[in-house]
Amino acid sequence: MKPSNSGLAVQDEEIVETLIRMLIAGDHLEAASLLKRCHVRFEQTDYDNWNGGTLTYTLFVQVSPETYILLGERVETAKGEITAALKAAVKQLTDNWYAVEIVPLIVGLPGRPDLEGGPVSKRTRRAVITLLKQGNISWSGQLSDTEFLGKIFELDKLPSTDQRFSDAAGDIWQHRERNLDWEDDWLFQDPRFDLLDGEDAIFLAFTERLVDSAVRSAEEASSLVQKLNPELQRDGWSLEETQSLGDQNRFRISPWNPAYGRAASSLHKTALILSSTWMYQEINRIEASIDNDPALAIGTAKELIDTCCKHIAERLHLNLPANPDMPVLVKAVLKELKLVPEGISEEAKGYDIIKRTLSNLTHVTQGLAELRNLYGSGHGRSSKHRGLQPRHARLAVATAAAFAEFVVETYRKHVEDQKMLAGQSTSSSTAKH
Repeated sequence: MKPSNSGLAVQDEEIVETLIRMLIAGDHLEAASLLKRCHVRFEQTDYDNWNGGTLTYTLFVQVSPETYILLGERVETAKGEITAALKAAVKQLTDNWYAVEIVPLIVGLPGRPDLEGGPVSKRTRRAVITLLKQGNISWSGQLSDTEFLGKIFELDKLPSTDQRFSDAAGDIWQHRERNLDWEDDWLFQDPRFDLLDGEDAIFLAFTERLVDSAVRSAEEASSLVQKLNPELQRDGWSLEETQSLGDQNRFRISPWNPAYGRAASSLHKTALILSSTWMYQEINRIEASIDNDPALAIGTAKELIDTCCKHIAERLHLNLPANPDMPVLVKAVLKELKLVPEGISEEAKGYDIIKRTLSNLTHVTQGLAELRNLYGSGHGRSSKHRGLQPRHARLAVATAAAFAEFVVETYRKHVEDQKMLAGQSTSSSTAKH
């Protein structure tokens, strides 16, 4: 395991988890969301001779370029909130100095894991490794260690820890196949393979190899997948069952539920644009319940549409009743927004079609929310009763995300058009005088 690069006696991710909890408790949900969803790393950035030598560590929060632009001036607000929490958390542990920087993630090559499905956090890696250890599950299965690792690493190019051998293949063979004097979990402490801190792609390849048909039987692989997926899915990955040309079932690591991942990303973007604390709370509630309490996630998806429209209605200064029902609220917002650009062919028909489509989306979510009332708690059920499933919740969330994304983007375009018209009016008035 690599030492913590924050200079503290605790792990970096433990500090970050503490900051997230502090920020949520303080109602700084946007800052908490950034720490939960982005790359974070500590790095020593300065040294001062004061007090016998003081180090400065900076917590870099690397957000996507798109998110960084959307944050705008709120970058400084989030930075200040995270900095205050960080200083409060570490003052009990050290006299060193700590700072925070929110920066755009430098995007390198297409196809990187952090662009396709998000990075694999140390928390998830540790959970997977702990699962293997506590379950006494042999990571190499029915293969030798060199056979298992040879598919992931170039063992003949990695150094040996035994001077009698020139490469990793030799010393692994000596200590795991010939003498068997290394512990079964030696791999997880070996810095040459660096599963806890190394590249995302390497860890994902290792996870996929765990359930390869050459490593363990189909029954054993399926059982292990059931245990691994809840951990992997927290970071947006999943072991999905596929079928090879020889009709042999196998598992491949894939971005988890791309449709839902797209919806979740869309909802976070919507909350970011509207700067809605309440919407962040609803998103957190959805993410926590979508698998364990689908009924709650469905109801929250309906409420999220309501929140989105209320925010837009307030900003447009619409004259509405104190607590309008969702159909009234949605209708008023859609009526005010220009759903179709002016000047295109069949503008009126296009407006009606889009309005009807959006109305249908809200009806889906409303209908599922009503179903939630039928399948929710509080009533006795027969032994044959079956509740709503996660797939129903994902339908509701995807529907809410599609509606919110289109309406918010339309609202942004509406605001831009109003500003442009106001500027043209000012220019015209100035010219006349």
